[in-house]
Amino acid sequence: MRSVRPQRSLPAAAAVAVLMLALTACGGQSPAEAPGEPSATVTPSQTENAAPASPSPAPTEEAAQVIQGTGTYIGQIDNHSVEIETEEGPTAFELGAGTEDAPAALEMNDIVIIEYVEKAVEGDPAVVQRILSRLEKAEAGGEASSAEALPPTKTFKLTLEGMEEEKTADLAEGDGYSLYVFDIFTFDRTAGRLAMKVDPGYYADITRLPSDFNLDALEAEGREALSDTGEVTRLSQEERERRMSGVRLYLTAMGSGVTSQYIVKEIDGQGYIIRMNIPQREASEGFGPHVYASLDSIVSR
Repeated sequence: MRSVRPQRSLPAAAAVAVLMLALTACGGQSPAEAPGEPSATVTPSQTENAAPASPSPAPTEEAAQVIQGTGTYIGQIDNHSVEIETEEGPTAFELGAGTEDAPAALEMNDIVIIEYVEKAVEGDPAVVQRILSRLEKAEAGGEASSAEALPPTKTFKLTLEGMEEEKTADLAEGDGYSLYVFDIFTFDRTAGRLAMKVDPGYYADITRLPSDFNLDALEAEGREALSDTGEVTRLSQEERERRMSGVRLYLTAMGSGVTSQYIVKEIDGQGYIIRMNIPQREASEGFGPHVYASLDSIVSR
């Protein structure tokens, strides 16, 4: 007799399947771990925020500021640059467009008006290049003609005993003028006397002249004053320029152990008489270079 198979096998299999589904639903996987689920992506806005900020554009270089000032002309360094004494001390300037021929019209110790720009040297921003756009001598009574434009100290190059040396002098005030005085001198403002400390017999007396001075009359006066010392000699223009600038008259006389000199110097239209007494003693060697440099630095106020 044929046996009958149990009919409950199908319902039992279904029950097992339902149970498995229920367990899966309860244990649930996270969306990120679900198989077949696409992984999380970064949105465009998130990408922009995460990326490093790009450097901002470099600012457009502005035109260099023109600086105006005054100074004392020292001399030409080379064909392209000059040295000028400013409040910062001796300073090198490059001759810019339009100033290439300016040095030809200047002499050492001239008070000058300057305009320039400052530029950092490429590769070394600590070095500043000063480029002139204006360089000219200050006119009498005009810009920079007063002692206020002069630095308190100044360095001069002097030839002493055959060797070139740099010596510093201090600004001093006289009767209507200013000049630089070396430490070997005393300066009596009232008397206008510049004298050596070690031997006051070496001196130069400075007298301010009226605006209508007569050079012929001054020459006659000078010859008479020097005649007691010895024969009076009038130096040529070339000989005068070797000593100082702006000299209109230079009389000298040599006597027994002394040289006396009578000089008329004109600075921007203002005249001065300089009477010098130069004994022939031990201090003679240093007196000349120092006193000529001091007298050549006179500026009218």
